[in-house]
Amino acid sequence: MKLTIDAIEVEARDGESILDCATRHGIHIPHLCTHPNLPAFGACRMCLVEIEGMRGYPASCSTPAQQGMVVHANSEKLADLRRRILELILLEHPSACMLCAKRDLCEQFRPGAMKSGRTSGCHTCNNKDVCEVRGLSQELRLESLPVAPFYRNLPLERSDPFIDRDLNLCILCGRCVRICKEQHGWATIDFVGRGSQTKIGEAFGRSLVEAGCRFCGSCIDVCPTGTLSDRYAKWHGDPAEETITTCAYCNEACALAIGVSRHKRAISAKAVNPAVPVCVLGRFAIPEFLNGPERIKEPQARVQQVLRPKRWIEVLAEAGERLKPYIGDGFALVFDDSIMREDRAALQAFAGGVMKSERCYEVKTPDRGAPQFAIPEGAKAVYALGPFLDPAALDGVELLIVQDCYPSPLSAKADFVLPAAVFAETEGSRLDSGGEPRPLHRACQAPGRALADWRIVRDLARAMGAEGFEFESIEALRRLYGIESGQMKIQRGSAPAPALDPALRRTHFRGHSIEDKARGLRML
Repeated sequence: MKLTIDAIEVEARDGESILDCATRHGIHIPHLCTHPNLPAFGACRMCLVEIEGMRGYPASCSTPAQQGMVVHANSEKLADLRRRILELILLEHPSACMLCAKRDLCEQFRPGAMKSGRTSGCHTCNNKDVCEVRGLSQELRLESLPVAPFYRNLPLERSDPFIDRDLNLCILCGRCVRICKEQHGWATIDFVGRGSQTKIGEAFGRSLVEAGCRFCGSCIDVCPTGTLSDRYAKWHGDPAEETITTCAYCNEACALAIGVSRHKRAISAKAVNPAVPVCVLGRFAIPEFLNGPERIKEPQARVQQVLRPKRWIEVLAEAGERLKPYIGDGFALVFDDSIMREDRAALQAFAGGVMKSERCYEVKTPDRGAPQFAIPEGAKAVYALGPFLDPAALDGVELLIVQDCYPSPLSAKADFVLPAAVFAETEGSRLDSGGEPRPLHRACQAPGRALADWRIVRDLARAMGAEGFEFESIEALRRLYGIESGQMKIQRGSAPAPALDPALRRTHFRGHSIEDKARGLRML
């Protein structure tokens, strides 16, 4: 069917609203409560239009497009109506910065938000750069309010993990309620109270944890203001770039968009497919794990009973020389199933081809608890990629090399400690629960001088004078060992089990407790 919007003839699809049709054809109609991933709601009334032959000003988000319609979406009369509606919306939203006569000058010299415990205006709002209300106030040239604004003075809610909630910024658009209820079918939050006392909350005054929130973070993603925010990411600003990669916490292999700051540090993670939520680990625990202050950043070698930082070339040369006497069955290599397939291939080639040992062990990570492995009898030199071994059972071990991302009681007893980059800091691939390969792409920079596992073992083999480790890139390694990286798992029929029940989430990654790095998990 064909219709005309602002003198432009467009073609609409069956069942399509006027707003969706206009958006698809690049015609802008201001709106607040509607969202591409949600059905029409018609609460904000910002998307009012004029339709020739129809009385009043219908909401374009809930009005179906019809053959022959003539729609006016951006007339001066409509702009004035929207301005009046926005003025009413802002009566209970901090608006001083939006109305300030010196706003442009302030933006010139103070473009970023100032970190503050409570948002009192745009200059102290962590959502400043992407606030849709602020954008509309600029678009509609808002200059004043009809009556004095009213600050609700509601308490800032920080008792739940990962999410800050400041209901003084809420405009009751209902996006968070609808994505929880209509998109995911959970209804953890809803409109509570009546009239001027209406707010977003949980029944009977419960917390999010008590109400059974899965902490998928979808409500944060759709919030048009700074009402809901990621407690860790809120003051890092809008990501400078996003990289789509695969989550490596478990074998569900969910596709994630990792947000990275201009300093190449991971600051956020969210689902690529908003229709299917990810679990609390994929949504909130990645930046905290990657950016932990305890990360091993420098290669270290034991000097007179003390681990000292050294250059990579020195540590690898020393470790290589120390390993040579143990070529054969006196050498054992231990890693867990959280590493990449490419890393596994390089490690197995090192154990079998360089060290001439069949003692190459892969430890399975349980869904709950840390992976454990007993030191094989007769092993004199052990190369471990995680804290899988009992530090109290090292009596027969003469040489211990630990390659890891975090320190542990095992690394404290090591002769050499090699800093490893983990999943979002390196390239690779993993098998999902169905045995299909899923690619992981490098999204952020590893801390200090940490390197990918395959790169470390390659350089160690070279330091020992071994052949067959000439690959310079992950692509060359894949060609050498015949590894296919596979395709991203963006479309999936249902949410993974840990997203439906946070109690089913993995507790450890690479042998380290995820809860120790993302402490909000302890509340679930």
